[in-house]
Amino acid sequence: MTADRHEALEHLRRLAAQLEAHSFRVRLETPAEPFPHLHVINPMVPARTEDVLAAHEEDGEWWFWLSWAGRLGHAGDVATVAERVVSVLHVIRR
Repeated sequence: MTADRHEALEHLRRLAAQLEAHSFRVRLETPAEPFPHLHVINPMVPARTEDVLAAHEEDGEWWFWLSWAGRLGHAGDVATVAERVVSVLHVIRR
């Protein structure tokens, strides 16, 4: 396992713990290619899901990203990133 892949997995595990604290279901996906990611499921509406990746920039800083390339926040701030994921998967009931 490369150092980058190992570090990405560590960041994703930290985020998974935060999301589980918000009662979201998470599954760490570790395919050989292209990237490990966290599959997040809203337990109230299981059709509401999102994949989150961890990747570093050229300057070495790690960030969390949505699957569609939306940057969520710095990997050092998992609490804020978890809140943003929760808001993305939030369902407004009418």
